Amino acid sequence: MLRTINTLLAIRTSSAANRFIYYAQMLPLIGRQIPDTVYANLPIKKTVTVIALILNVLWGLFSKLAYTGLFIYLPAAALDRSLPQEDQLQLFLHIFLLLSFVVAGGTTASVLEPKREKYIAVKLMRLSPATYMRTSLSYRYCTYFVYYIPALLLFTSLLGASIMQGLALAIVVTFWRVFCEYMHLKLFEKTGIELIRKTLFVWLMIGLGCAAAYIPLFLNWTPNSSSMLIGLPSVLVIAALGIFAAVRLARYPDYRTAVEVATKRDDPLLDIGRMMTDAKKTSVRSKDSDYDLTTMQADMFKTKEGYAYLNALFFARHRSLITQPVYKRLAIIGGFGVVGTVFVALDSQWGALLSSNLGIILPFLVLILNFLTVGERVCRAIFYNCDLSLLRYSFYRNAANQHFRIRLYRIMGLNLTIASALGVALTLFALAAGAAVNLELLLLWVCLLVLAIFFSVHHLLMYYIFQPYSTELNVKNPIFYILNLLVSSASGISIGVKAPALPFTVGVVVVTLVYLAAAFLLVRRFGHRTFRVK
Repeated sequence: MLRTINTLLAIRTSSAANRFIYYAQMLPLIGRQIPDTVYANLPIKKTVTVIALILNVLWGLFSKLAYTGLFIYLPAAALDRSLPQEDQLQLFLHIFLLLSFVVAGGTTASVLEPKREKYIAVKLMRLSPATYMRTSLSYRYCTYFVYYIPALLLFTSLLGASIMQGLALAIVVTFWRVFCEYMHLKLFEKTGIELIRKTLFVWLMIGLGCAAAYIPLFLNWTPNSSSMLIGLPSVLVIAALGIFAAVRLARYPDYRTAVEVATKRDDPLLDIGRMMTDAKKTSVRSKDSDYDLTTMQADMFKTKEGYAYLNALFFARHRSLITQPVYKRLAIIGGFGVVGTVFVALDSQWGALLSSNLGIILPFLVLILNFLTVGERVCRAIFYNCDLSLLRYSFYRNAANQHFRIRLYRIMGLNLTIASALGVALTLFALAAGAAVNLELLLLWVCLLVLAIFFSVHHLLMYYIFQPYSTELNVKNPIFYILNLLVSSASGISIGVKAPALPFTVGVVVVTLVYLAAAFLLVRRFGHRTFRVK
């Protein structure tokens, strides 16, 4: 196993070192001093590899600290400082239970996850799938436990928990995730279902899990059931389940089938044509009926020319691919709106709380719309079905500013539709709770629509400036990840700041206007150089 771990670390660090050199070459001034021969310079590559290994460890620690601090501790402790420390700890455990146990356990599984490392190790280096998966899972969950210890000890101690309780929480979350890994594998073995590939299920889990996690913050309600996580009986039961799952995973006889399913979708090195076909059959597949434009009015194309015509044709020919995620979100919002309105109307106590605290919802809209908007998905579809071919021509890259504007208006229309539906649902909540049409309700609508514009600009700007998608259907740009992480972190910070409704809305409007102006400027200035195939 040690030899396999060394092989996996060599693959990871070597790949990270190559990316580090590649993006260092893109830096102004410094990048010009780094020649391509550095890739073959063994002493330098060894140094960069050591740096990459250290950064990987530091990133593992930092990511757990950032996740636990921004999305769990900050809402639990900073949103209402008047709460007793014991109640803050209960809220912390409640949010941690929903996000790290329920949502993460149901939506992630390493065995079925397609990874380039898995393809290289099993397909190219001919490692045994069983050896690879046992080693990979062992390394993953050992480091998972180690990385969680500092974060949980720090934040639980700030809320008055003991060191043993913090360690118990790290133990139970690790063993629970091992158990979930085994359950995903057994489900695949019995039914052939890859649960993490079911987009509707994943988003429902994320949406409902986040709503259930944060709803006590709206209702001034402190759940007490979460304390069972750090109780001795719960620790023993979950540890027993985790040990049982670990033993079964170690003895599992048919890893080859699971690995084959995961790697066949990440097979770019031998057959690029088959890779593109498989990709279009999954997340970016269009229906055959979309290419039949006879059912559409021909007048819609008569007045368009150039890039306006090209994009109109693209959105018409891929209408189901573009609109399907929008319809799914509208259906979820509609169901949530009906159920929530009936519930609020029947429960006068919760209705009164909602009607008197409508403004407290606004900071949560940043997080909600970050999940609901479809800009990133549309950009991915545009790249695979349109730009991947056209970006090879200089005239198309030079016109980045033109088609950026056209696509921005399209994506804004989709996201504004989702935001409007959410606004209607929240308005019905408020009216059912007895709230009047007042300034807070108006600010809620302004916030929703402006945030829809912000995330439309953000996703398209990231696409044009960093173009993170490679011909191998992977996202490898670290700056893209970092900036998206900062935007996600802003979602958590906005909840913790607890700003009044009017200043918060003004801040959102100002930031969006500045971001919009900066986006137009950046794409006009740099788009022709950054918008390219990688």
